[in-house]
Amino acid sequence: MFNQRRLKKRACRTLMVLLVAGYAGNATAEEKEAPQNRPEYSLRQITVLDEKRVLGKSDLKGDSLRAMPNYTGSITGALKGMADVQFSNEAESSLTGGEIRPPQISINGAKPYENAFVVDGVGNTNTFNPSGLGAENNNSGASFNDLSVHGAEQNLFYDTSLLESVSVYSSNVPAQYGGFTGGVVSAEIRDPRADRWHFSLTGRHTRSEWFLLRGIDGDSEAPDNQPEFSKYSLTAIADGPLSDNVGLMVAASRQHSVIPLDRKERVGMTEYSYDEDDQHRIGENYFLKLVARPSERLKLSVDATYAPYEEKRWRAAWAESDWEIYNEAYKLNIGADWTTDLGVVKAKAAYLQSGYSRDTETSFRYSYSNSVSREGEQYGGVGDAVNENRRISFKVDFDSVPLKLPLLKNVSSGIEFASESLDMWNEEAVANVYVESATQILHTLTRYLEYDQSKSLAMLGYYASADLELGSLLVTPGFRIDYDDFTGNTDIAHRMKAEFDTFGNSMFRLVSGYNRYYGTALRAYAFDRYRPYLNNQWKTVKTTGVTTQTITDKVSADYSFETDGLATPYSDEVMGGIAGNIGNLGYGFKAVRRDHRKQLLNRVERIDYPDGSCDYRSWMTNEGKGSYEGISADVSCAFDAGEWGRHSLTLGAAKSWIKTFNGNYYDNAFSENNGVEREYFMVFYNGEPMLRAAMLADNYNAPLAITFTWQGSFFNDQLRLYSVNRWRDWSKGLKADKQISSATPYGTTSGSNTSPSSYWLNETGSRYYDAYVIGDIAGGFMSDLSVEMDLYKSEGLTATLTGDVYNLFNASIGTSVAEGGTVRGRGYYLGFRCEL
Repeated sequence: MFNQRRLKKRACRTLMVLLVAGYAGNATAEEKEAPQNRPEYSLRQITVLDEKRVLGKSDLKGDSLRAMPNYTGSITGALKGMADVQFSNEAESSLTGGEIRPPQISINGAKPYENAFVVDGVGNTNTFNPSGLGAENNNSGASFNDLSVHGAEQNLFYDTSLLESVSVYSSNVPAQYGGFTGGVVSAEIRDPRADRWHFSLTGRHTRSEWFLLRGIDGDSEAPDNQPEFSKYSLTAIADGPLSDNVGLMVAASRQHSVIPLDRKERVGMTEYSYDEDDQHRIGENYFLKLVARPSERLKLSVDATYAPYEEKRWRAAWAESDWEIYNEAYKLNIGADWTTDLGVVKAKAAYLQSGYSRDTETSFRYSYSNSVSREGEQYGGVGDAVNENRRISFKVDFDSVPLKLPLLKNVSSGIEFASESLDMWNEEAVANVYVESATQILHTLTRYLEYDQSKSLAMLGYYASADLELGSLLVTPGFRIDYDDFTGNTDIAHRMKAEFDTFGNSMFRLVSGYNRYYGTALRAYAFDRYRPYLNNQWKTVKTTGVTTQTITDKVSADYSFETDGLATPYSDEVMGGIAGNIGNLGYGFKAVRRDHRKQLLNRVERIDYPDGSCDYRSWMTNEGKGSYEGISADVSCAFDAGEWGRHSLTLGAAKSWIKTFNGNYYDNAFSENNGVEREYFMVFYNGEPMLRAAMLADNYNAPLAITFTWQGSFFNDQLRLYSVNRWRDWSKGLKADKQISSATPYGTTSGSNTSPSSYWLNETGSRYYDAYVIGDIAGGFMSDLSVEMDLYKSEGLTATLTGDVYNLFNASIGTSVAEGGTVRGRGYYLGFRCEL
């Protein structure tokens, strides 16, 4: 399987690269033949303000999108200039500088995978295993018991070099978007240019020596502590006309990160050997887009994307435990835009295949430990896991021409159908464990059976909205109906927006909205989460040499979730604000209230039988809930200062209050410690018992964020600067409160006064609660600067030197409540770009 995957990936990459090179060569020859027909080509333009600001929507367009300092080159990485988008506290940790995965974001207090990610109108949200690719867990993505493989909230990672725009909808989201309780991130891929052939080659590099890293361990063997890294990226794009009405764009990009670590292998009970080895991260995009315009009224497009992503990891102290998390992601998209006398009809059909999977060196694990001789050895892996998700979708949208009726000014409507199937396969794996003491040898053999699961999901959605205008008042009522056969629910969501243009010239508009947004049920809960296994155990008494079998074919517990009768999670929104334009100055202010209801929670309980046996029941509930209250404002302008350059400035601020209680996948599992059962819904919080639901949000919870972006162009656009600045207020976070037994109100489950524990007994001693302590996460000011200087510029060729300065002022901002958890200090990226 591993070699086949490599060969297939190499073939796709080679084909795309040949296409890029081939069409670039044709373009050059064509230009040489008729240079006089080539129009003058200008580079970046400063972004100008939209004619009419849309409150609740933020846009980043064109060259501004591709020029901003964005260290992952990702869609979410481009959003840090938007104050009402919150980023994971650990997105820029000093300990994980080698990562290239897109940062996780939260909008309106929702989890990252509760947002909708859309590319060219096609859904890109991963609803199967979006728990995170992060290095926060040293063994992330490789476990014997857990059938799932950690993945990201997006199916494909798109490089922003391919994009024309990214829009974020945080409130008053149009009815055409569904499947979210947070916000919508919508990206549009750019079309090939029609004037002539263009070719660009862009590269960039950085390394750990160019950064001031804090808190790292120079001899680290853990991927969540990366003292060394080097990152490279290379992008090639060719686009231009094939004929008067047909254009083509082909592109290839690759990010490659190498993370040297100490390889740790066990050579005794407490002794290890160390060797140097490299982990890596690779993200690639291979893209082709063909656009044809048979007539002025018809535009046809076909685009294909191959976007593989790969991470190499290993498990600490396990020799030969290497594995790779990979996502073989493909997308084929066919679109047609037809302009009629009544309006524009847009049809889209797409096929998407993806799946975060695991490829391991071996499926056998051996472990031996001897408490007398202090000898020990362990090696092996946990086996392969393959997830293959296939999705076919079709949608048709209609947007009418401006209507000249007394009240009705516009009508929009659309229908969308999607069918998904997911196959999940886990390789059989074996764990062979020997534990030897002075008196006995205990041999445990665990066989994790091969496991194959398949599910399908069909979804149907319809929406309609209208613009009703009465003088200076514009009201946009709408609704959206969604059905999926996983829950069997038919969900009707109302959308209502109203605008009052006070002076009739867009200078001062009052805006309000009352909306409901339904989320998407996570298919992860429809699958068995833990693989079945058989346990056998033998005990050998050393004095007699007699071996007896103490466990025979013990079958593991079934943790399959029951999901019958679930309601679809939803979010109710009330908002109000003002927006307008005064000359070249645009402004906006809004207040938003979100109530997140019917959020998914899992429950697991143990069932004890009279004969002493037991079983477990796992089921889902809609007991989760949360709320978000926020106010935000922004002011922006663009102007030409003559000899002092051309500039675009935006200042934004967002204040929020967040409460959330919708746990992660397996938070509420049955747990027992020293014979005492856990009570999930109660916790000790700063030493006091309280409901878990009353705890604060543990991430994405900066109470105040202020952003300022400046884009400047000097010396006839030969020098360009892009500065993104973000100030984040101090926030609160949680960590386990480990105390010795006598320091807690009623003791711990262990009763130890030497070993601290976060498992605290309740007043009666019949249950224990998880104990947490609240801590501060330092805030501060982060400033990132991108510099582009054209070293050579002519009508046909531009050679540009690029450089980015990350954390320009070397701020020390917290990433967690753990001591020393901060962002990376000042660092540098160097690069180049050649454009023909």
